[in-house]
Amino acid sequence: MRISTYKDSLIFGLTQVTNYRSEVWLMVLNKAIYLGGIIFLWSLIGKSASVGVNSLVSYFLIANGVQGLVDAESLRFTRTLNEEIKTGTLSAHLLRPINPVIFLYTSFLGTRGVIILMAILLAVTGFLFLPSFSIIQFILFLISVFLAFIISFIFNLLVGSLTFWSPEANHLQNVASHFIRVFGGVLIPITFFSDKIKQILLLTPLPAIAYLPSIIMQTHSLNKDILTSFLSTIFWIGILLPFSFFVWRSGLKRYEAVGI
Repeated sequence: MRISTYKDSLIFGLTQVTNYRSEVWLMVLNKAIYLGGIIFLWSLIGKSASVGVNSLVSYFLIANGVQGLVDAESLRFTRTLNEEIKTGTLSAHLLRPINPVIFLYTSFLGTRGVIILMAILLAVTGFLFLPSFSIIQFILFLISVFLAFIISFIFNLLVGSLTFWSPEANHLQNVASHFIRVFGGVLIPITFFSDKIKQILLLTPLPAIAYLPSIIMQTHSLNKDILTSFLSTIFWIGILLPFSFFVWRSGLKRYEAVGI
């Protein structure tokens, strides 16, 4: 397997996205309206809960920026896997001396060039609403984003691999993405849940996708909630990453035997 092969797939993905400029601008407009609405809503709720508007604006900008950056917003890589399996184009990749998952993922990342840039701008804008933050906070933020990348990749691979057993598994993509938005802290900050529900959620990998990176930048000390979320995320990565590839390999055996 040559690294240049994956680099070429990344570049190819970048060239594809330039052919759909109008769709990109429509997506940017849609995101701006969505964020404006959700920030306005939670600003009203935050006033009754004695939460600062700047704090909420910063939280949602960073949370949505990270979510978009790691592809946890709509699990779009799941859609790529679903199409490759359903149409049979995956077969061509299996005949080449490459890792098909990594190849497809690098190509997919190329198509997300504009989305990634927009996500970074959202997060950086969120930083501007913070009164201050330390270098240690920023380092922990980068580590949490890396963990979010892995968790998002796992979810995408798991849901996408289900297509080997059910061609209509793409419907699970919508269910999973909405579930992540609610319980990952994208639509509702986890601090607004009851203490019992919050503690349960912190023991899952879901907060790592948006809540953890955002709350790190707003908290000047490594408190119990952040530490719990960090450790539980690492724990789940150790379990789910090997399991997701196991499910993928099991699906490949069925794909090759049945010829989906």
